[in-house]
Amino acid sequence: MELRRHAVEFGFLQGLFFAQKASLCEQGLTIDGKLFSYPNIDETVEVREGWFTQTLVWGRNKFTFFRFTPRKPLFKLAKHNRLVFCRPALLQTYEGLLVDIAKFDSEWRLHRRYLRDSDRVEFLKSYSNAFASFKQLDHFKKFKFDVTQLDCRLANFIGEPKSYTAKYNQWWQEKQLVKHQQLFDSLEDNPLTPLQREACVIDENNTLVIAGAGTGKTSTMAAKAAYLVKEGLAKPHEILMLAYGNDAMKELKERVYTSGELKAVKVSTFHGLGKEIIQFYESRSTQVSVLATDDKRFTQFIDQQIDEIVADPKMADPVADYFGRYLYPQVNELDFDTQGQYRTYIKDNEIRALSGDLVKSFQELMICNYLYTHGIDFEYEPRYKAKNGGGVSEPGKSVYQPDFYIPALDAYLEHFGIDKAGNTRPDIDKTAYKLSREWKIALHEHHQTCLLQTFSWQADRGELEKCLESLLCQRCEQIGLAENELFKPISPEEVFIQVKALGVYRNVSRLMSSFVSLFKSSRFPLSDLESFKVSRASQSNDKASAYNQLRWRAFLHLFRWVITRYEQHLTSLNTIDFSDMISQAVKMSGARDFHQKTAGRFRFKYIMVDEFQDISAERAKLVTQLRDSSPDCALFCVGDDWQAIYRFTGSDLRLTTDFSNRFGATKAVTLDKTFRFNNRIEKVASRFIMANEAQLKKSLTTHTVSDNPEVCLLIDSKEASLALAFENILTHISSNASADTGSNSATRAVTVMVISRFKSSLNDLASWQKRHPQLKIRGVSAHASKGKQADFVIVLDVNDDKYGFPSKIASDPILEMLLPQLDVYAYTEERRLFYVALSRAKKRVFVQAELGRESIFVKELMQFKEDVNCHLSELAALYIDDINCPECNEGKLIPTEGPYGVYYACSLGRHYCDTKLESCPSCQSAPMLRNETHHFCASGQCLHQVPVCPECITGKLIKRTNSKSGKAFLACNQHRVNHANSCKYTANLPIKDEALT
Repeated sequence: MELRRHAVEFGFLQGLFFAQKASLCEQGLTIDGKLFSYPNIDETVEVREGWFTQTLVWGRNKFTFFRFTPRKPLFKLAKHNRLVFCRPALLQTYEGLLVDIAKFDSEWRLHRRYLRDSDRVEFLKSYSNAFASFKQLDHFKKFKFDVTQLDCRLANFIGEPKSYTAKYNQWWQEKQLVKHQQLFDSLEDNPLTPLQREACVIDENNTLVIAGAGTGKTSTMAAKAAYLVKEGLAKPHEILMLAYGNDAMKELKERVYTSGELKAVKVSTFHGLGKEIIQFYESRSTQVSVLATDDKRFTQFIDQQIDEIVADPKMADPVADYFGRYLYPQVNELDFDTQGQYRTYIKDNEIRALSGDLVKSFQELMICNYLYTHGIDFEYEPRYKAKNGGGVSEPGKSVYQPDFYIPALDAYLEHFGIDKAGNTRPDIDKTAYKLSREWKIALHEHHQTCLLQTFSWQADRGELEKCLESLLCQRCEQIGLAENELFKPISPEEVFIQVKALGVYRNVSRLMSSFVSLFKSSRFPLSDLESFKVSRASQSNDKASAYNQLRWRAFLHLFRWVITRYEQHLTSLNTIDFSDMISQAVKMSGARDFHQKTAGRFRFKYIMVDEFQDISAERAKLVTQLRDSSPDCALFCVGDDWQAIYRFTGSDLRLTTDFSNRFGATKAVTLDKTFRFNNRIEKVASRFIMANEAQLKKSLTTHTVSDNPEVCLLIDSKEASLALAFENILTHISSNASADTGSNSATRAVTVMVISRFKSSLNDLASWQKRHPQLKIRGVSAHASKGKQADFVIVLDVNDDKYGFPSKIASDPILEMLLPQLDVYAYTEERRLFYVALSRAKKRVFVQAELGRESIFVKELMQFKEDVNCHLSELAALYIDDINCPECNEGKLIPTEGPYGVYYACSLGRHYCDTKLESCPSCQSAPMLRNETHHFCASGQCLHQVPVCPECITGKLIKRTNSKSGKAFLACNQHRVNHANSCKYTANLPIKDEALT
């Protein structure tokens, strides 16, 4: 093929509207004397049809001709010449593509390993020109180039790189699994599972192994190291294994170092690695402070600093502010659905005034602390005494107890929870509350006792203390008492002494210690804390938010003092703490001269992290910087988001659940076979944890199978439940003794792990060990149970209580500012912790809770009907779950065995709700409740009822007989002979008295 010349002239009309002359030559197309070069092969050359015209598209140009002009030879030769013109360049592209194909084949043959995402990206980058060349396939065909050579590996890879990579890796993995089958069969007592093997041979830039409880994560890590060395992908010293604690590190070493050729694998804790980096980077030894290694010494140091703060006159105001006003974070009462829920929160978090009184609201706390810090003696919730010395019962309630009594003023103080218009909380009966207030006012007027009143609306306006002070001054004037005889403000030192005496100081010390640790582990400088805002738990209350922000400011004054002296202490002794080990290592590993200064000691090809769900942001940064500083270094992380329970130390679960977005291209493998517990425990535990949709979904299979439910709920006292659990365990052992004959389990002691949310529930286990010497019994907290297992597990005190499960102790908003964000599911971390407790058992797990105080976790497990066994207390038949305490409307009425028979008490406890109801004397199976006219049995089957005494309302009208006349009449059962203040109401006996007793 060769270029051909052609020239044509058109008529007058063509020239008038479009072009008059056109010609073709070696350089291109000339139109009316202007040359337009031949377009590149990628540009368009075509003829487009119109009604009366045709248009020649010439690359970026267009030329129009009338149909009646001699244009066809021009069009034909133009397209021909353009192809001839482009052939040399096209041939060069073709030949270059053949070179790329041969080069790619050669590189591919040399690769001989898993194709990582980074490899795929690098191949695509290297052969980006080939991608464009393959698009010329149709043109190659036109020139009759041999296109059969283009049906090749490179074409397949470039056409669908991700799909081709996946197919290749699948082929590679299968090949590796066959090649190393003997290794995977013999590394552990049992051959590795298919997914464990898959995790070993996958060699992505980042591999995340989700290892459920008992699925063999440690085995997988040890096998991965053995595979890498045997396959020649890394030398032992090029592998780094990281664990969190010394126990986990020792276990890893034991498993990995079983093979002599793996002795050089570096197994370390994060802190150990950080310390080593500091030592080699700075060419000096580092000493860890005793404050880091000894928790008691650290606490003593914090306590000493707080003591010194109190003793410094310059810190008097911050001390008075924090200890006198801001010891407790404040919540909005309206965030709770009922007054009972609010009282439960106050109870669970033990809100104690400086006077030592456990109060029932934050506004009462404010009043108590004001009176105490101003040196005013008072009594909290004393029994009201009339002038005649007798007590008084409020209608429909128990003995009347005003909120406060101030002896120096001989005055009672009631704090009423109403706004300026007299409105109460939405869940409180406004009318009943108003009547109660009116009754109290009338009572004081009747007995001529002084009643001072404060209101919630005053606290909402920030005026409560001011209004209280005004009331106290008015009363002083009224009785002729000098104000300075009443107001005797105490010093900050005295406040602090009282805080210590009450034990509340420990809360301050713990808060300060935790904040120091979290701050040291964070990336924030001290100056940034000024701008921190305490998160709002509620969008409905600016008052609580404002209070908590002021509390944060007061705390920050104290914290600056403590952290400054803490850092000075470390520096003066040339020591570091655990946080320094990580933060300084992060800084050094990111330096340009890092590997130079450390002589390449920390260049690794593989970094493997155990218990990855517990990683913090700073530790993750250290890992990624070490990875990125070494070419082709891969990250292999093993963890289980279901078992993430260390957020309080700074662990961020999002680093696991959002792994690929944070660490880059990732291959995830989920180990789905557990060797610990049976299928019935797995079914309950997995269903429980996956109720939170934020958890990663997985389905576990089990090595052992049971036909019967293996989760037992024991709803009874702790003592009775433990007795039943151990009896059940011994029966289980006895019934399975013959089946275990000859096995290892027949010769070893049966283990029982007793788990509780807090250690305080485990005090009496020694006596149970003495009773059952054939069992190996140990007690651990739920957190300490992580990583352990036992044949049987007993989880104690799963109650709806402060120290129950879930714990009702609220996290301090000050700490929340430095903690990773939680998902919104209720008790999300407590749920994971309970899952950890459930999943420690191999054979059976027992869950104990007290009747009527069962936590939401127990109530949820009760819904798993066919999958759990439930053993109830003997008093369970007397308990009615859908009846709340009539006083607080939050607690439950718990049947309790007393010296005179069964009675019902509120589950919140007598301090927060002193409701105590008798059992129905007729059916003896339900409490007696009260409406406006009658005391009645709460059982729907029993019709027993007794009229309410219209005089005192609290009493019941019962039939009595006049000792002289023998005539029957009705009298209040609250009447006491020779007791002037007891109810004296009597009435004639109605005609129909069958229901009266």
